[in-house]
Amino acid sequence: MTNAGLPELQTGRGRQSTPDHIADTLRRAICEGRIAGGAQLKQIEVANNFGVSIVPVREAFSRLVADGLATLIPNRGVMVTPISAENFIDIAEMRSLLEPHALRLSGPKLTDKDFSAAETALHSAEAATDLLERAGHHWDFHRILYSKARRPRQLAQIASLYTNINRYLLPLWSRVGLSANWVGSHMAVVQKIKDGDINGAADLIGSQSVESAERVHDVLRRIEDQ
Repeated sequence: MTNAGLPELQTGRGRQSTPDHIADTLRRAICEGRIAGGAQLKQIEVANNFGVSIVPVREAFSRLVADGLATLIPNRGVMVTPISAENFIDIAEMRSLLEPHALRLSGPKLTDKDFSAAETALHSAEAATDLLERAGHHWDFHRILYSKARRPRQLAQIASLYTNINRYLLPLWSRVGLSANWVGSHMAVVQKIKDGDINGAADLIGSQSVESAERVHDVLRRIEDQ
């Protein structure tokens, strides 16, 4: 990563801790493609850009590595994880395995309050013009549906998968927008849960994950062929 990409980063952190703010800022830049896959993240460059010591930068890098957005390579430092069809398939397959299971555990415990919150998140995602904000609301929708699974490690893994898949979803949304029935397909999952058809809802989550993966993969292949 060259220093030329860093001045565009917004460095005001509000109430966030310094490591969290740096991690969130870099995470946005990576997901939006402003820091490319394979770029080296240099502690001194980032520290100078944010006007901090390397200590919070090191902590921020650790968060990115934990997310899977960056990789620690011995003797080379921290590199942004490259985008590839192979990496995407790995993420998509894990989603299709973990999310239906989480929904089967959580679905029977969801309340009307949960459904209302999930629907609000979904409509906020549809209305959002900032793509990363849309991605956040999209994850909120799914997070609420899985929130009562009582499987913190699995839910943390699913959250990490969503962080990583945003690098693939955002360019798709930018190029072709949401699919025609994006909201309706998500609401169909909620309705099945309300009707007590938990297995049907879980199967629908799984099939939608596969369909979404195929749509993104087609775009990714075209990009790689250019």
